[in-house]
Amino acid sequence: MVEIKGISRELVNRLVERTVSLSQGRNAGCIALVNQEGIIDRATEVVDGGISGLPLRQLLGKIADINNRSILEGLETLPDNSVLITTKPGKTGLVTDVSGVDFFNIPIVSIGVKDGTVAGAGVVYPKDKYFDLATESEQVDLETLAAVSMEDEKSVLRHGVDLTYHYLNITYPLEVVDVLYKSIEDFTAQNKWQLPRVKVNSIDHKLAKELVDRSMEVGQGREVGMVALVDDNGHVIPQGQVVVGGMGYIPSRLLASSAVDITGKSLREIYSRHVPDKAIIVHTHPGGTGVMHIGDASAGPGTWGRPIIAIGHDKDGNIRGATVIEVSDHLYALADEDERLGQEFFDAETPDKEADIRNRKFGIAQEYTGLCKPIELN
Repeated sequence: MVEIKGISRELVNRLVERTVSLSQGRNAGCIALVNQEGIIDRATEVVDGGISGLPLRQLLGKIADINNRSILEGLETLPDNSVLITTKPGKTGLVTDVSGVDFFNIPIVSIGVKDGTVAGAGVVYPKDKYFDLATESEQVDLETLAAVSMEDEKSVLRHGVDLTYHYLNITYPLEVVDVLYKSIEDFTAQNKWQLPRVKVNSIDHKLAKELVDRSMEVGQGREVGMVALVDDNGHVIPQGQVVVGGMGYIPSRLLASSAVDITGKSLREIYSRHVPDKAIIVHTHPGGTGVMHIGDASAGPGTWGRPIIAIGHDKDGNIRGATVIEVSDHLYALADEDERLGQEFFDAETPDKEADIRNRKFGIAQEYTGLCKPIELN
């Protein structure tokens, strides 16, 4: 990986100006390229942040092939010398977590913006030890749920504080230099890596029961899951070990560790090179019937390009049902629309317009739920 020695002043100014014009705490970002001298001198069109920060599909779409593809498939089309740049309103450019480099597996440049001007620029590089720190952070978040006394919880919280100290030293200062800035236009992705779109018809009943039993064992409300495989008949069979998540979620690194070795690997590398192409995410929905929502769709096919199954069960461990959300063009179209609405929200000039946007976002969430397909347990 090329050491980044500087970034174009013109590019920084453009990003800062966009952030200031957006105001309201919104950030702006782009994908940039590092030249052979280690200078960031080329970048895509700047993308505006929305309700949930930078719209990743739009961001990747400026340089990668994201049409009808998952975010992971888009990431895999990025050039090797890519860098993600994002502004941080009210900050100084210091990065205090590794989620960005863990997910993208490329350097992350942070530009602090205060009082309408540049407050600093820093860069974080993808490193094996940072990826392992991310795993440790996921584990700490879950350990609080397993604490059985105040002293246990204090111990877990101390561990979390210790981790924050590691994160204070991951940012390297980045020099802003006067070099010619070039805009990247009409870039054609060279890598067309794409996952197969598998169809799911049924799941092994013994596997489903094992997951539900484990969910009941660790405490009511906690989800458990694993990475499984889909055979040629659309039947889901075990692949890894059951892992325990939190209340309504299972962290992505921990989930992948159910089937593959994640040590020293980024999320992008794990799900693109180590998790099998025909893998599927299986998890429990305590208190539910297996019907999923927008969060499940985003975590499964939306981000990682794999179908996701939910197994619903009651408080006594009885299975109520199982559904799957498969990969589809319609799912990605909904994701694209949801991102656009997240930006249009800030442009609404009347209560009626904002209400229309909010109602449509609810409509999109309903459509995601409609993508759930019941499957057999046999």
